[in-house]
Amino acid sequence: MPPSSKQDVREASRAGPSSVRKPANPRRPLRKQLLRSVVKVKVGPEGAQEEFQPHAELLSYYSPFFKSMMSGNWVEAQTGIINLSADDPEVFEVFQNWLYGHDLGLVGDQVEDTSLILSLWVFGDKIQVPDFQNAAIEALRSAVVPPLPHTRTFRLQDIQTAFEHTGEGSPLRKFIVDLYVWDGPLTGLMVKLLEEDYPKAFIIQLFDAYTNTFQRPKNIKDRRPYGANAEQYHVRYPGSSVGQEAGTDKVEA
Repeated sequence: MPPSSKQDVREASRAGPSSVRKPANPRRPLRKQLLRSVVKVKVGPEGAQEEFQPHAELLSYYSPFFKSMMSGNWVEAQTGIINLSADDPEVFEVFQNWLYGHDLGLVGDQVEDTSLILSLWVFGDKIQVPDFQNAAIEALRSAVVPPLPHTRTFRLQDIQTAFEHTGEGSPLRKFIVDLYVWDGPLTGLMVKLLEEDYPKAFIIQLFDAYTNTFQRPKNIKDRRPYGANAEQYHVRYPGSSVGQEAGTDKVEA
């Protein structure tokens, strides 16, 4: 059954306090009275699948991807079963947790697991849920931009994942590049770019961004574009510069 506000964090999806900033102006949540039907979502490759049972109304409301899948003559609409064999059960578990409270609920090592958080953003892009992507980018900022001066950078695998699963102009790509331009160990990175398999798009965007920065201020770390939060890297709803419509940050009672 779908998680309730009092369920244990490991029953259907992880719950727990999140230290990241919630995205501004999320979609207005659905009232609980409108949550009537449950759909089965099987996630992961055959033989290692995990099953989740979120409300169909929530999936359709937040995600055009799922709304389309559960409409018309699609097999998912007829059977009430959605198969996501190419996706990670841990990623969907976090997404389901977010559906019911607009909180990623990252716990333990997940809080600093950049590979997981990047995968959350990419999954949000696939299912077309900007609010979920924005929660993920805030979590990513918190993971790699702790109190100064100990900013972290990304592993090669993280950069490959981000650039292979996103397109030109992606806010996720911009965040990663900005981190290297403003905080990255560029000298060491230049050597790695020549020795390791970094995505070509990353290299081009990095050099363009660094060149266009011209003269960085002396107190550079006080003026980083992601210094206070990651709002400028949020995915925007069409026709809005901030978000779609203001609302609370959980399923309404």
